[in-house]
Amino acid sequence: MSPSSPNIPAFDAVLFDLDGVVIDTTELHYRVWEDFARERGYVPTREQLLATNGRRAGETLRAWFGEELDDEQVAALTDDRERAFHRLLDHEPLSSVPGVGAYLMSLKQAGVPWALGTSALAQNAERALERVGLERLFPVRVTSTDVTQGKPDPEVYLKAAAALGVSPHACVVFEDAVVGLRAARAAGAACVAVATSFPREILARERPDFLVRDFRDLPQALRPGSHGFTGPTAPHP
Repeated sequence: MSPSSPNIPAFDAVLFDLDGVVIDTTELHYRVWEDFARERGYVPTREQLLATNGRRAGETLRAWFGEELDDEQVAALTDDRERAFHRLLDHEPLSSVPGVGAYLMSLKQAGVPWALGTSALAQNAERALERVGLERLFPVRVTSTDVTQGKPDPEVYLKAAAALGVSPHACVVFEDAVVGLRAARAAGAACVAVATSFPREILARERPDFLVRDFRDLPQALRPGSHGFTGPTAPHP
């Protein structure tokens, strides 16, 4: 897809969401959330499961089980949910999103810095990246552990850009979720919607600069060496 605006700025760095962008764990998360909720007497709709994308666990828990849940209750429920996710993560087949590994290597070869900006807990991010052999390619990470506000607040992407020493306005963000695209926009970054989790028509309503199937579907403007990249601004770890 072409940019929604012909005046998309050049960018110096790339920021990635994790689930549904780097790792194909979206359906795994839906299974965990649905089983977790049903065990506690709540039956989420497909729309409610979709809405978990990009949200921190505590936000989903309060939306489903009541805003009156205190922090201690949320922490206990989050821990139960994460243990269930870890059991599946350790034993279910897991793969990276098609083309992401090759894209990361092309960024590395071109000297373009990148970072991870995810709503996942730090330990989940580490374990998931290890499962697909990409943990060493993401030394710069900002997770839900590092922020106080979840997406669509831009904090995670503002901190990821700062960790690279790059202005967020000079970054392009890859996201699969509506709230993540809104966070990228709020941070002032260009954004690419990856249609792995949401229907393309829903993502298109957010007016991303690009809408792609996966990393095999990238337009030339998103490839290192094109006019979209201004060149390396800092050595990547």
